[in-house]
Amino acid sequence: MSEVQALLRVKDSLGSDQQSLNDIWLSHPSVWQSLGWQQAQLKLWLACQKGILVSEDSQNTYFSLEDSASKQAPDLSEEIYQVVQSHGKPLPIAQLKNKLPASLMATEPMLKEAINKHEGLVMMGPMVKEKN
Repeated sequence: MSEVQALLRVKDSLGSDQQSLNDIWLSHPSVWQSLGWQQAQLKLWLACQKGILVSEDSQNTYFSLEDSASKQAPDLSEEIYQVVQSHGKPLPIAQLKNKLPASLMATEPMLKEAINKHEGLVMMGPMVKEKN
């Protein structure tokens, strides 16, 4: 097993329950021995990994995997509202689509539905504007 695979296995073993740095260290001694790492290096590596939550108390540092269900997807209607508000005037729906964050993928029907659901937005023809 390569070092990268061993590290990924350690990361995957975290789970959503918090584990102390010491517990993680003691549960994979062969990995740290083969890497020649000390606990400080493990702590730094874990803290730099995406998808790992870090918490500390006065004596320990704890690590756990981020719960994918707890990550809130951005609210499309709220994102649209922010774009329209920052634009300051009515915005064609075609332009609106280009101004949304790249992480939001939406079709025109999805945009229209989100606009209709938001209490602060209204469609006027092809334009989206704030309600007065």
